[in-house]
Amino acid sequence: MTTVQLIFVVVAISAAALVLVGAFVASRALKRAGAALTETSVRLSAMASGLPKRAADGRSHLADIDVQTNQALLTMDAVDIRMDRVTADLLATRAASDTLRLRLIEGRLTIARIRQLVRLLMRLGELRRDFL
Repeated sequence: MTTVQLIFVVVAISAAALVLVGAFVASRALKRAGAALTETSVRLSAMASGLPKRAADGRSHLADIDVQTNQALLTMDAVDIRMDRVTADLLATRAASDTLRLRLIEGRLTIARIRQLVRLLMRLGELRRDFL
């Protein structure tokens, strides 16, 4: 064998050894990755078995909240109707109260005028006595 052939054989053997070492390292890395993926798959499978129950519980909870919300809206609607009725009653009462207040003020003014008229009549009576 010649030197060139010998160098070529050594290079080929070195390349084969490097390929074997690389394959060994790659197989170990792939084994670790496979184990991690298997563990993740088991964890996800365990979580997935509880998902339908959790989803059903969530839907049930949302249905309860929907019923409560509808009841609250109905109650608020009834309160709104009552408040409108009370507001109308208060406005009517206020109008009646304003009317009564005006009549009271007019009555006080009338009483004041009558008092003034009585004073004038008394004075007129005194003046008439003085002249007669």
